[in-house]
Amino acid sequence: MKRLFNYAVLAAIALAFASCVKDLDAEPINPSTNTKFNQDAIFTKCYACLGLTGISAEDESDVKKGTIDAGTTGFYRMTWYCNEFPTDEIWWTYTDEESKQLTNTNWTGTNNGIWAIYIRLILDIKYCNHYLARASQNNEEERFRYAEVRFIRALHFFYLMDMYLYSPFIVEDRNVSPPFRSRHFMYAWLVNELKELESLLPTQRRNDYRVDKAAAQLLLARIYLNADVYNKYNKDWVPGSAIEDALTMANKTIDENKSVHDLVKKEQKITHYAGTDSCYVYTAYQQLFMGDNNRPEIIKESLLQIYQDGFYAHSYAGSSFLVKGPRDDGMVPCGSDAGLWHAMRTSPTMVDKFIKLEGIGRSQARNMKYDEYNMPAQLHDDRAILCSKTNSTNYSFDLKGTQGAGDQKNMYECWAPLKFTGVYSTHIPKSSPRKDTSWPDTDIPLLRIAEAYLIRGEAKARKSGNWNDALSDVNILRERANAKPLDTMDEETMLDEWSREFWFEGRRRMDLIRFGRFFGPEADEHQFHWEGRMSKDDGEANFVAGTPEYMNWFPIPSDDKRNNPNYRTDVEGDPENPYATRGGDGYPY
Repeated sequence: MKRLFNYAVLAAIALAFASCVKDLDAEPINPSTNTKFNQDAIFTKCYACLGLTGISAEDESDVKKGTIDAGTTGFYRMTWYCNEFPTDEIWWTYTDEESKQLTNTNWTGTNNGIWAIYIRLILDIKYCNHYLARASQNNEEERFRYAEVRFIRALHFFYLMDMYLYSPFIVEDRNVSPPFRSRHFMYAWLVNELKELESLLPTQRRNDYRVDKAAAQLLLARIYLNADVYNKYNKDWVPGSAIEDALTMANKTIDENKSVHDLVKKEQKITHYAGTDSCYVYTAYQQLFMGDNNRPEIIKESLLQIYQDGFYAHSYAGSSFLVKGPRDDGMVPCGSDAGLWHAMRTSPTMVDKFIKLEGIGRSQARNMKYDEYNMPAQLHDDRAILCSKTNSTNYSFDLKGTQGAGDQKNMYECWAPLKFTGVYSTHIPKSSPRKDTSWPDTDIPLLRIAEAYLIRGEAKARKSGNWNDALSDVNILRERANAKPLDTMDEETMLDEWSREFWFEGRRRMDLIRFGRFFGPEADEHQFHWEGRMSKDDGEANFVAGTPEYMNWFPIPSDDKRNNPNYRTDVEGDPENPYATRGGDGYPY
């Protein structure tokens, strides 16, 4: 039975925290007003906050502000939005202001979505601090739980560091306005914290949804790989000095945990003779994102998998938006009977990453009319889980490259990204079981061992200065995806390979920034503006110069800048910041 957390206990308690800034109306109230500390329930809450918005109905949230939709206030959905919509992978076709600003890369400090993730990250950190201030450590299990909550807190601090130039730093269980710290302060703190947690976390997970030391190793490897980004304004930093550390931690993640965490490689073939869809083959890669991806042979690849269950644990901020968001009527059943959104499409540049390796141009690709179960074979890569044609309605999606301001039409026409599904790998789509017909059971693999292979490959290449040194690790993943091995590698191919493996998983922005392909002078120098939605119809980039560097991070909400007495534009220890006179992060108040 897939029920690892006691949500009945969790829902019975009133857990809530004040926001980091008293003037921001995040709800509910400070947990210190609760008379009893329920150690088991708070521990569960710290994990649950990764995939749920609150402790009651799916349309309620711990974070509230005006009319903001509860589903867009969750940890996973909003970190995903911020790391996908501004990039070359996914278009959001609805007209809500929060998502439209992210998709059109014209966000401001008053964007409610950016406000929501800022408050969510801080709120969840306060949940963890509440536990850490009160939990006992009288036995091994309690000590492991304590370390796990420290890891969840570190994960949230990582996203704060990655998404903002300055971070509120809260490590005590007090309801006060927090101090702000520079990125390189947060980098140093996270490195020390994760190093310590590597020795404190269990060597094997206590259950499928709890972390062990491999999760700390992988997150540390990610931070080391991106270290030059986080230390850009650190006058004492030597660029490239963390690459050897990234390589070491990637090796440890792979080698020390190989008996428990390894790549899934076995496909699943389902035969059913009644009806027209008599046989389906679910590839090893595809099974990672299906409704039963908690099966032992599948979940082993995830070092941190966010628990989702159609009955016990669902919300609009979990896998529901990944399954329903891109789908339209007439597509292959996805294991959910309610509310297909047709709200997300790939950008043409996302499709380019698969068709160009096959020597296919966009004009030729427009004639490829396949669903998500047949497209991977046509593009010779199991990771190309894309749809260009509905089934029962026989509607074809074009592959348009031109889109001007306010033109939503071409967004709707692009291929659908159907990587996540609620279908079980043990059944054909139309008869797939699920706990609840309205919600998928599909867990979210937040940290996958595959990332360690690409970190190792990239770190080896950056260390030697030869991108071909990444080939062996890249080809391990390509072999699993039944894609042809690459014979040669360069910087652009490495960046594309990150996308081919992890597209639609909420991390693209950080990779573009690391490669200097997002915003700022370096992106201008590479003539790589990545905006598929603004590209010409022939597939060539419609390059726009002069994109500001401060768009590489998000604005601290204007309310927080104005009302937090600890906010400063010249944060101590960050004297090299060129934006000290411009709101501290380049964005106006």
